This record gives sequence, C-alpha cells and structure tokens, in this order.
Amino acid sequence: MSAILLCFVISLLRYFFLCSCDSIVDGNDRSGLLKKPDYKLSTPEMVMKNGYPVEIHEATTKDGYILSMHRIPYSPKSNNSRTNRPVVFLQHGLFCSSIDWVILGPGKALAYLLADEGYDVWLGNARGNVYSLKHTTLTPQQKDFWNFSWHEMGTYDLPAVIDYILARTRQQDVYYIGHSMGTTMFFVLTSLKPEYNTKFRLTIAFAPVVFMSDVKSDISKLAAFSRTGKQADQLYNSGIFFPPRTWAEHIQVACNNRTFTLCSTLIFLVAGFDPQELDPKLLPVILAHYPAGSSMKALVHYGQLMRTGKFQQYDHGRALNIMYYGTLEPPPYNLSAVTAPVSLYNGKNDWLSSIKDTEKLYSKLPNIVGMNQVPLDTFNHADFQWAKNAKTLLYNDVIKFMKNY
Repeated sequence: MSAILLCFVISLLRYFFLCSCDSIVDGNDRSGLLKKPDYKLSTPEMVMKNGYPVEIHEATTKDGYILSMHRIPYSPKSNNSRTNRPVVFLQHGLFCSSIDWVILGPGKALAYLLADEGYDVWLGNARGNVYSLKHTTLTPQQKDFWNFSWHEMGTYDLPAVIDYILARTRQQDVYYIGHSMGTTMFFVLTSLKPEYNTKFRLTIAFAPVVFMSDVKSDISKLAAFSRTGKQADQLYNSGIFFPPRTWAEHIQVACNNRTFTLCSTLIFLVAGFDPQELDPKLLPVILAHYPAGSSMKALVHYGQLMRTGKFQQYDHGRALNIMYYGTLEPPPYNLSAVTAPVSLYNGKNDWLSSIKDTEKLYSKLPNIVGMNQVPLDTFNHADFQWAKNAKTLLYNDVIKFMKNY
C-alpha cells in the first residue's frame, strides 16, 4: 500500500462523510469556537480556540499564486508589548498544512511552544494546499494551476513568503524550521538563489528529504511510475487529493478506538510504525486535515529522486529537457551553494528520510551545525509533528539550540 492508496482511502472517506466548511470566527469571540470539536476547525480557528492571537497574511508569488500564512505574533504567556521578537517560519511537508504545527495543542505543539518562548511565529502553506488555492489569473479547476512540483515551491513560494515576512517584521533574517518537503523547498531555494542564504539565521531540517535512494516506505513504488515525456507532463498537471477543510462527525466513528489500528496503519505504512506515539484521540483530528492537497507533479518529482538517487530538477524526458534546460538530463541542485547554517534531525524509524540518505546530505552541505537523531528507536516520519511526546523527545532540545545559537 503506497501513499497514493493512503490518500485515496482518506479522500474516499471524505467523499461519503463530507460536511460544509466553516468560516473563520472573529478572534474577539471564542464562545462559538469553544463549542466546536477540533476536527471542524481551520488553523486560525484552532489557534484562537486555544487562546492565542492569530493573524492571516497573504503573499503573492512571481508566477501568480496567492499563499496564505498564519501568524502567532506572541503568546498569552509572554509580554505582548515586546517588540523585535525573533521570527521563526515553519514550513510543512507534502499534503500537510499549517495546522500540523498546532494540532498537538498548547504546551505540546511546536508553534505554541515557540510563541511561549518569545518568538514571532509564522506558519506557511505551500501552493495547492487548502489554504493556498488562489491565483491572480488561474483557478484550481484549470489544469495549468496544478503545473508545479516542489521545485516551484522552492523557487517561487519561499522567496515570496520570506520577503513578505522580513518586510512586515523589519527583521534581517528568520529562523526556518522545515519538515520533509519543507526541507526540500529550502534546499531548492538556497541552492538556486544563494543570495537568500543570508536571510536564514538558522535552519532546522526535520526529516530532510533530499536524497531518496534508501526509502523503506511503500511510497518507494512511486519510482516505477515517475515516467517522463510530453504525455507524462500532461498527465501530471493535475490536482491530487483536493480536500475540504473539515469532515463530518462520521470520521469519529470511522477512526475511533475500535478501529484505531486500521486507520493508524494507513499512516504507519508510509511513515514507519510507531503506535506508542500516536494518540488515538488525536487521530480523527489529524485525518480531518490530512491530506491538505497538492499536485500530482510534486509526488512524481519525488518518485524521480527515488528512481535516480539524485537531487535534481524535474525530469521531463530527454527531448523536453533539451528544450527547458539545454541538457539531456535535468541539472542537479548545487548543494555547495547552501551556505546558511543547517541542523539536521532524523528519526531512527523514519521510512522516508533515512539515516543513510541524511548522511549523504550532510556530506554535501558546507555549513552544517548539527546532525541529530531523536532518542527513540520507533520515532517515524510523521512523529516530527504528531508524536504525543514530541516536546520532550525533540522540541525542547530544538528550542534550546535556537536560543543558544
């Protein structure tokens, strides 16, 4: 069973148990939010329900995508009159969204912990997820809207949001924390546009996905389908797993304690098995927001990395590669240009981001400031955002490192 099947099953459940999306409630009135279950809440609603201030910002990329960002400017536990708070930007992985940084709740989720420590927290949403479906000229119903992979997310999305945040906050640089595809985007940007390296004070790479020759997950089967050529490009220019923001209450039945093993196994087959860190009560909330949408082309581009073992641009096939790149093969990303300080974090049971592949990445980067393994043998790819003990296993050390860096 692969990631495609996982998302198909989840999307099928959504189809049968779909409810309408709720609009964002005014942050000055939490009474309505307190009555709503978390699986029905958007990211801003969840943040407001938990008593934190939240702002919604939009940045437009040079190719016309309008990206939504969710900001937690301060914590109710901190002095909100303080100015010049250090800025931290959190970027989610494939099929995820900003909500994954807050889904564990106050005192546990990384976004809240960072706000509590005095950081100005910004949560990104890559093009094609449920919060970033607007464009200056295109709509999600048009195939051209979906003609992107994580390459465009790195070359267009990240520059747009980083420049917006720095202008808004009047800061010189940001702390960057990326998970999975969020790390891929960072390495695409800083390798192709090295002038952006100075805009990152420190990058924390959770489960980095760059080299993928040692993937143990069933998602590795994607490599066999990562074909190239004109017909393949036309096929891949489509949306995938385009979801609503909420599920109906039936999801509570579909993935309650009696069926926890079935629903959790769908995640474990992709990320690696770690049932002890997945809270059964949290599972319906997670599946209410995942998958959050992306393009087929992004998935296929990862399949190409698995097939070739290289970190390179999208392979259109030799004929089209000559047209686009002037070479038969797609050019590699120049990791030697990534001069921003980077600290890598791995899970010992991560089926997507292996220690072997991360060590290869480590050897290519000129400014590595740390390589770390989470001290739990079963810690998997999804645990970086959803593990119930992520605070003690990972987040506390990360925040301490950031403060001392």
